[in-house]
Amino acid sequence: MKERSKTPATKQVARERISILFEQARLAFPEHPERSNRYVAIARRIAMRQRVRVDRGFRRQFCHHCYAFLVPGKNMRVRVHRGNIVITCLECKKKTRIRVVRSDGQ
Repeated sequence: MKERSKTPATKQVARERISILFEQARLAFPEHPERSNRYVAIARRIAMRQRVRVDRGFRRQFCHHCYAFLVPGKNMRVRVHRGNIVITCLECKKKTRIRVVRSDGQ
């Protein structure tokens, strides 16, 4: 059976739903952290099913190992080490490194 083509309109709806889910995850985190993790899982599933990339800002808001929604100071530690930003998930203890490129002035 032929798979339906993914129109730009469905991809746009998927992007909107992903942004809504991340906003709901941010609002739900203080009261229900497990619910915010569920919102992240749903957003990831929508992105994978519709073949939509999750925006960079959203990608940095969840752990890529345990898929927990990350909030600095609550379940995430941020450090700068040798030109890298090191993000440690306090749920699974995994580290993610983000390279920092300096401008010519520094």
